[in-house]
Amino acid sequence: MLLRSGAKAWVSLPGLVAPASAPSGSAPDYAVDFAWGRPDLDMACHELCIGLLQICLDVRDEDDWAALWRGAMTGPEFVERLQPLAFAFELTGDGPRFLQDPEPFEAGVAAAAQSDVEALFIDTPGQNGQKKNADVLTHRGRYPALGLPAAAMALYALQAFAPAGGAGIRTSLRGGGPLSVLVIPQARPGSAPVPLWRRLLANVTPEPNRLKTARLASALPWLAPVSHKGATPEGADATGGKIHPDPAEGAHPLQAFFGMPRRIRLVPGPAAGRCALTGCEGPVVTGFVQKPHGLDYGLWQHPLTPYRRLKKDGEPYTVKPKSGRFGYRDWVSVALGSEEGVLADMPRTVAQARKARAAALLTSGRDPLLRVGGWAMNNMEAMAFLSAEQPMHLAGTEDQARRLTQFARSLAAAGGEAASALREAVRVAVLGEASKADGDKGVLAQAQSAFFAATEAPFHDITAQALLLPAEATPDDMAPLRQAWLRTIQRAALAQFDLHAPLPLADPQKAEPLVKARHGLLGVFLGYRAAGGRLYEALGLPKPEPKGKPSASGKTRKQAQALCEGELA
Repeated sequence: MLLRSGAKAWVSLPGLVAPASAPSGSAPDYAVDFAWGRPDLDMACHELCIGLLQICLDVRDEDDWAALWRGAMTGPEFVERLQPLAFAFELTGDGPRFLQDPEPFEAGVAAAAQSDVEALFIDTPGQNGQKKNADVLTHRGRYPALGLPAAAMALYALQAFAPAGGAGIRTSLRGGGPLSVLVIPQARPGSAPVPLWRRLLANVTPEPNRLKTARLASALPWLAPVSHKGATPEGADATGGKIHPDPAEGAHPLQAFFGMPRRIRLVPGPAAGRCALTGCEGPVVTGFVQKPHGLDYGLWQHPLTPYRRLKKDGEPYTVKPKSGRFGYRDWVSVALGSEEGVLADMPRTVAQARKARAAALLTSGRDPLLRVGGWAMNNMEAMAFLSAEQPMHLAGTEDQARRLTQFARSLAAAGGEAASALREAVRVAVLGEASKADGDKGVLAQAQSAFFAATEAPFHDITAQALLLPAEATPDDMAPLRQAWLRTIQRAALAQFDLHAPLPLADPQKAEPLVKARHGLLGVFLGYRAAGGRLYEALGLPKPEPKGKPSASGKTRKQAQALCEGELA
């Protein structure tokens, strides 16, 4: 773990509650973040620890959470709560093995069927990719052996984020490569960093259905027989064999943190060795054996993942990263949800922070961050791991929160309209009006991506300014900020057009369609055309009164000539 001092050290889970002792006269050192050296393992470790806290802290409501947030927990008390779970988190041995099939099947499997331990990592290419030497974006030969801590985290990350793996090899409880979102409390400038303990605690949500010790297997599925093909495991429906959350009789909702879609048994090395990830010496894992038909999960909603719906009454499905970038339109969906709360569901932790914990989080420090992470997948191939942090823009009152939500949504919607207008202008200028090119590829995608990157910081700056307005601010008070955003997206769109559709100065005839397309793009920001109307409507600004039509083709032709001759700026 990364400590406050900047050093790295191993810290036990109970050691997170109280800072380590320090020499007289110096500040105590304590863990502030995970430091596995891989962002997917850091995110997975957050999820694992939050899941453990959900079980052992038994937070039933916000009063229970508030007491813990104020510090009502000691190290010895935490150890006492963790003790009944210890037997379930052994990685090797004859008893239950953490996140592994209860049946010791590796002895009866031929050595050729064993996989190298590094195949636990989602970005390790499969056997077919290695045979074809096709591992350009993924990697192999990095981790011949993993120490027990690293092997445990690699196994947890695979079970939590597992993509499709072939016939009978199931995806994770949330589907392949789900997006995870954490609320990260921040200290005030000049203050000591927020301890990791409080960062974890900020993501613990109330669970009214108490998990009884006698029913641990309903949340920790490796403590009970695992599904085989055609079998109906505990918590599954009687028809399809899928497992649904059922706190009364079957799978406890907290199994969301401990899903086990893969039937895996780790194979320890014959002797102690060196962990290729951490560099530590000791017992190592060198391989694993996998069988098909693990647990088949039905409809679950993980507390750390946002969900979308195709229609109001439709089933929710997990949001997944599409690339290695997390933009402000993504932020709106994750941090605020949809306008009516039916087409995009915030992660439960984010909703809890906004609705019930804003005062506690802001009183303890400054505006928290949202940390997002997840694998962008192309079927079974890992493309990139998204890892990003964005301001949360947490409001202190309900009125401020409602006003900020509407304002941020309008900025994002206007940014989307501007990007569409830019993409259309570049298409006409570069490819011609008859072109039907895919807007998600080539120069059109490059222009749009660069536009969003250029307007990312201004979006958050203007959104933060909206929070500084007095509580009694009116829509008219917000108008200057909306106008500032309009100017920002106009400058960014025109700059990207000029970059991706450069003027052919040597040929005025070829310049004419470019000048015409640029005039059309500028006209959108002046309120012309249907696109201009949608832009102003999204931004909540009155559409300007038309002062005449945009430049006619004859004038455009003259302007193209002047531009090529250097007479028009």
